[in-house]
Amino acid sequence: MAVLLAALSAGVFGVSDFLGGMSAKRIAATLTSMVAELSGLAGLLVVAVLVGGSPVGRDWAWGGAAGLAGGVALVLFYWAMSRGQMSVVAPVTAVLSALVPLVTGLLLGERPAALALGGALLAVVAIVLVSREPGDPVGPEEAAPALEPRVQRLVLGAAVVSGLGFGLYFVSISRVGEDSGMWPIVAARLSAAVVVGLMMLRVRPGRGERTGLQLALVAGLLDVTANALFLLASREGLLTLVGVIGAMYPASTLVLARTVLKERLAGHQVVGLGLAVVAVVGIAVA
Repeated sequence: MAVLLAALSAGVFGVSDFLGGMSAKRIAATLTSMVAELSGLAGLLVVAVLVGGSPVGRDWAWGGAAGLAGGVALVLFYWAMSRGQMSVVAPVTAVLSALVPLVTGLLLGERPAALALGGALLAVVAIVLVSREPGDPVGPEEAAPALEPRVQRLVLGAAVVSGLGFGLYFVSISRVGEDSGMWPIVAARLSAAVVVGLMMLRVRPGRGERTGLQLALVAGLLDVTANALFLLASREGLLTLVGVIGAMYPASTLVLARTVLKERLAGHQVVGLGLAVVAVVGIAVA
């Protein structure tokens, strides 16, 4: 059940990212983030009340920490994607968001079966292949316009910190108690909204057009759904495994880009999707 929940979480995360990306093409990325945070929070409050739960201070603290890490990661991820090469930013971010819970779980004493651990490592390889852009430069004649060395370092640093932030979100939200219901995710959304709000005060994105706002709203609702699924998965299984599966969200984004936007898949991306399926099956049967 944990593997299924984590896989569903990754799938929904990917759909949310796709819609959020479509929104950010129409309105400012910070505005997309804030609308998504607030719409997700509104929907989540209803669910949290219906589900109930008895969170303690520790649960609120872990939830708040998760939101801070996730909020900072989101802002840095959008900035890095807007300034640097997607073919560099996306794989670095996705792989680190998978490795952080994997390594943390091992350090905490989790010892998954050999087949499951092999599946987790295979999933990391799949994430690299799926996230890598089809148009990666392979020679000087195809090289993208060079960025200033300082900007290159900032973009890479932002991608690294973003990946670590997303990974820390997975780790933090997995540490809450089983009786806390969905309230830790409420705390996470609140703290993330504060981070994005502070960023908006600095950037001042202005008003957005209607379609972009609608896409952001749906993206936020899907994002909290994915978060809830991951929380349930982390309560059922090992962080070592569910964290990696949850980080496979680029796969569903890629499939949507192919079916909705008619984007072509490169050979390495098709291989990555195949490896992702193998990895999930390997973890599930272990």
